Amino acid sequence: MTAFVWTIEDAGWGDSVLVASLKRTTAYFDALGLFSTVYAVPKPWGEAMTAEWKEALNAAKGTGHDLQMLGLTHSDCYEFGPPAWPATALLPTLQSEFDERSEELMQRYTVEKLRLRLEEGREIFAQDYGVEPAVFRAPCGAISKPMFGAMREAGFGYHSGMFISASGYAHFLEDGAEITQEWSGKIPCRPFRWYADVVEVPILNEYTWHGSGRRSDEFVELARLDLDRISEESPVVVLAMHTHGNADDYEHTFRMIDAVAEHVGRRPGAFFATLGELAASGALAEAATAEGPDVLAV
Repeated sequence: MTAFVWTIEDAGWGDSVLVASLKRTTAYFDALGLFSTVYAVPKPWGEAMTAEWKEALNAAKGTGHDLQMLGLTHSDCYEFGPPAWPATALLPTLQSEFDERSEELMQRYTVEKLRLRLEEGREIFAQDYGVEPAVFRAPCGAISKPMFGAMREAGFGYHSGMFISASGYAHFLEDGAEITQEWSGKIPCRPFRWYADVVEVPILNEYTWHGSGRRSDEFVELARLDLDRISEESPVVVLAMHTHGNADDYEHTFRMIDAVAEHVGRRPGAFFATLGELAASGALAEAATAEGPDVLAV
């Protein structure tokens, strides 16, 4: 049995174009009888979320989509840890900016300070959506060891932010580059127990990033190859999307959803689920039969 999960990042963060992106993408899933895990920023840029976004998120929840938490403010890419791959490859200035601000930014990364941010986000989720999130994702994949301790204290048992592969961004990193299957090999390919006994549920890849529609055939084929390979490695498979990436080319986004749904549908015992469902059922904890490596410097 293999559970496949679609996740959509950055909900709550951005203008009406991105609100429309979430609505159109979740409606497409609805039409297929599928549900996604929507990662929402509780307090985007440090401000209360707009009524338009709240309405869209509650509507998504009402049709069966799962709401989980992405950072607290997402005001930058260093909210819960130093810059990390593949974000540093997509935007190389992340590291130089962090270096310039390191004295200020490093003061953020204590268990107490990060726990307060997590607890504030949980309160907003409870008040605005009636949801108690179980899964957290740090913005830009930027994490730290204190973050995991803070998660454990704040009641989060699961994080999903480490990438198995970033080949879904190959076209963006080097225009014209061949899009081939390439996995990092730095972490287990299945859920694993990590710092503070938090379960990390790694992300397989992302296939709808900006500009991917120009090479749609190649990305569909890459997704099929990745899905076949990960099905032999893990009982839980997480696929990433972003509201802004989907809005960049709806035709490609919906084609990718169709292709993945068709491919998964051919596999005996394969099914779609949300991270919230898998956390509540105990499936994420049961799948975490590997131990994570000590790879974080901070």
